[in-house]
Amino acid sequence: MRVINSNFSDEIVALPKLFDPVPVCVLVKQVYDSAQPSVRIRMLSLMIGKAYAASPPQVRKSFLENLIGSVGVLSLVKIAGGVFKKIRLRGHWPEISVVPDDLRDIGASDVIALVDTVQRTSSAALPEAIKIFTSSPDLVESGSVSLLATIILRRVPDRRTMLR
Repeated sequence: MRVINSNFSDEIVALPKLFDPVPVCVLVKQVYDSAQPSVRIRMLSLMIGKAYAASPPQVRKSFLENLIGSVGVLSLVKIAGGVFKKIRLRGHWPEISVVPDDLRDIGASDVIALVDTVQRTSSAALPEAIKIFTSSPDLVESGSVSLLATIILRRVPDRRTMLR
């Protein structure tokens, strides 16, 4: 094999094909599966935040209504400067109503903080919330949403070991 000279001349070196292309979702799943529990929790929150950011407004609305209802008001005060508390207290108990103005105010980082809290406090909320993503025709073909659904559905039985 020839050595590529350091000035990056017009010489082209054909490198052997070492690996077949691997979908990113497969790589993310491998990293997730091999990660420590605290890293898994954070990865899951980040993936959900990304799915939220890619979702249409109606899906975001349903997703937030589902998750906000699973967290106590005192916890909501601490998350994202209280933006979720405002939504929770605006409606009639136990109804939660997210309005279009709320969607403008809530970013992916706020959702990540909410999901971090939900993972610590409400094990049943995430599978229900992920069903909202998978019910959207716009998102159902997304590899990242499929990966989320796979991880969450598989994760439910071993939730106790993840939070230790």
